Amino acid sequence: MKIAVLGSSSSGNSTYVEMNDKKFLIDVGLGFNDIKNKLFKLGVYADDIDFIIITHAHIDHVKSLHSFSRVYNTKIYISKYTYDEYMKRDYLKNYEFIDELDNIEGINITKIPLSHDKKGFGYIFESENNSLVYITDTGMIHSRYHEKLKNKKVYLLESNHDVEMEMNGHKDYYTKIRNTGDMGHLSNEECAMYLSHFVGDNTKTVMLMHISEHDNTYDLAYNVNREALDERIKLYISHKDELSEVIEIE
Repeated sequence: MKIAVLGSSSSGNSTYVEMNDKKFLIDVGLGFNDIKNKLFKLGVYADDIDFIIITHAHIDHVKSLHSFSRVYNTKIYISKYTYDEYMKRDYLKNYEFIDELDNIEGINITKIPLSHDKKGFGYIFESENNSLVYITDTGMIHSRYHEKLKNKKVYLLESNHDVEMEMNGHKDYYTKIRNTGDMGHLSNEECAMYLSHFVGDNTKTVMLMHISEHDNTYDLAYNVNREALDERIKLYISHKDELSEVIEIE
């Protein structure tokens, strides 16, 4: 299994995954050329991508969906709700609704509903001995899914904001309440709480995602979550504009 975050922030999100001999992207919210250039740095051409899986309809997750669909006719896996939201702006050619699927091209998937102002899913991907959790853009993770989320090898989890910085920041009051509420984003402390509950003996690596540019710092996110994790677990930070460290799991 190989994972690299191409970029993660409120400006754009996209993550590259290799699993079960398949190459796929989770979200394509960066610019089309940016995604292609970062894939090339990984030794991957954009037309090598077997499919794209979408979490939800916010523009920072679907910005380049149009280009992948037009240029490469890439297969898109998308929820019915997200498809309907996206179709208000554009249309897709090669897509399949993910709502009832539990396997995509040999990769088992478990959908984790997001608690956000656009409906969507986080995902658990599993194949043979490898497992990956990907959850961003949620204000909470419902307890009914906690058991399913335990003891996976890799977690890519949102650590969006520091609550004090968020509430004392420049945003309007409604946005502050939205971001810190159950339909917004996970704070550093909430991310750490979930990770401490989920990680287990099989867990190798955690990557912190969707870190706010104005209402958090990379050091704050790292330090809060580092305290919650066993020292044997590698902890990485995803950045707004930079290709992340490459996670490789045998």
